[in-house]
Amino acid sequence: MTAHRNCLLLVEDDTLVRMTVAMMLEDDGYGVFEAGSADEAWRLIDGGLQVDAVVTDVDLGEGPTGVQMVEGLRDVLPDVAIIFITGRPASMVGRMLGPREAMLAKPFQSADLSEKLRMLVV
Repeated sequence: MTAHRNCLLLVEDDTLVRMTVAMMLEDDGYGVFEAGSADEAWRLIDGGLQVDAVVTDVDLGEGPTGVQMVEGLRDVLPDVAIIFITGRPASMVGRMLGPREAMLAKPFQSADLSEKLRMLVV
């Protein structure tokens, strides 16, 4: 059993993408909690889940977007690192990135995600 370096919340509405990214993160030694929507992620956070980082899709289908979720999350977990993943150009995301935030374009490799996490998670 691998010791987890950090715990992450992965929020992605596409089941296949979520499973693939979760495997990437777990293979890199992270503990991963998964949510298929912003509402599901909020239930985990409201239930007391503490994480070091959130990896979220910008577009989450029904309900709040990943961007909207993160804006509310900042009130509860102001120092959590955020990685937005998206298939859209960064200029179309409609939000400036904060100091502990990064953007990663889909499709990406495990090494790309690992590098972003190493930069943000202290």
